Amino acid sequence: MKRGIKIMVLIVLLCPAISTKAQNVLIDGELRPRTEFQDGFKTPVLKSNAPGFFTSERTRLGLTFSTGLLTAQITLQDARVFGQYGSTDATASTGIYEAWADMVLFPGMSFKIGRQTVKYDDNRLFSAPAWNITGTTHDLALFKYSINDFQAHLGLAYNNKSETATEVFYTPGAKYRSMGYLWFSSPVFNGFSASAIVVDEGMQDTLGLGGIANYKQPKMIQTVTYGGNLRYESTDFPLSGLATAYFQAGKNVARKEMKGTIAALKLNYKFSKFLTASVGTDYFSGDDNGTTDGEVKNFRKLCGSDHTFNGYMDYWNTPLTTGLLDYYGFVIGQISKDLCMEGSFHVFSTEYAGKNKKNIAYGKNIGSEFDLLVNYKLNSWVSIQGGYCRYFTNNNTLIAKDMVTTANAYPEIRSPQWAYVMFTIKPTFFKTAP
Repeated sequence: MKRGIKIMVLIVLLCPAISTKAQNVLIDGELRPRTEFQDGFKTPVLKSNAPGFFTSERTRLGLTFSTGLLTAQITLQDARVFGQYGSTDATASTGIYEAWADMVLFPGMSFKIGRQTVKYDDNRLFSAPAWNITGTTHDLALFKYSINDFQAHLGLAYNNKSETATEVFYTPGAKYRSMGYLWFSSPVFNGFSASAIVVDEGMQDTLGLGGIANYKQPKMIQTVTYGGNLRYESTDFPLSGLATAYFQAGKNVARKEMKGTIAALKLNYKFSKFLTASVGTDYFSGDDNGTTDGEVKNFRKLCGSDHTFNGYMDYWNTPLTTGLLDYYGFVIGQISKDLCMEGSFHVFSTEYAGKNKKNIAYGKNIGSEFDLLVNYKLNSWVSIQGGYCRYFTNNNTLIAKDMVTTANAYPEIRSPQWAYVMFTIKPTFFKTAP
């Protein structure tokens, strides 16, 4: 890894000598420190505990090269918490975040291969999450076709832990062993556009083989996720909206039939260029009898953005087995060209009543949440974001979070709240003239 960093530095030093007549070179970076005060983030905290306080930082250095027929990018990344490594610690923490080449095969058709981000539509299935300190990338071969406003993508992946002469069990570094997907997007009419996707994931099957040690052939279980989005947006009308639905079929690693569903609807109304309001609901299917019928009605999440949906406190980014319904409203105010504020309120419930790990029953109402975000653009390189979020728990929340181990004995908790300040600094170190 140290050798890779030296090569990147050498490229930086030599770039001014590169001929730029038919080539474009960009060297840029990102420094993103974020300080957080966590007092019940993701789950309530007992009164006997003190809240957490820390600063994390993500640092990236990117090199992009492009011509008319080829674009290539290499991005180095370091992610750490302040104090994670001592002042004299020589532990290397820098790695490759992206390393890909995108080649034009013929007009309208290109091929992208390497470690890359995958992002589609509403970010529920695949996303390049900005919040996550490490980000999400995939080792993938991607075929892309585009003509007029129609787009089609075919992605293919097969993972191994290392070079191997014979088949071995893949110790998961990714959520899947193999993956293939097809994605289509096209305008429909008068401001309406639609997209569709089907994803096939291969999960290793060791049941009946006598365990991992006897995994000698690539026996796979297939999980299929499919669905799409319908979007409406027009510059001539203040109302816009997005309808989403995804379904699952096939089997999970326990050979249970997958029958999960996500459905969502969001409507936005732009009162003026300064004020926009949104209302919506998210539905994640649940199961009222566990898996006793051999079916799993919970939706298995792929590689989407957790923090974007269902409240910024991340209480239910992994929905309960009894499902999740999120009814929410947003208000976004553009105070000035550089200052924006966002307030939202969520009401959460489950599809079915359920029981926690200690067999204690909880009802459908599992609490609510208020979120406030402020974004300020200091200049073209620096932006600042701050947030304060508050979760309003009830007894069902504590039971569902497995904090209640004896019936009617509810622990004393701190009022769940969370605050943060984040700087995003994106300098451009070198750029050839366009």
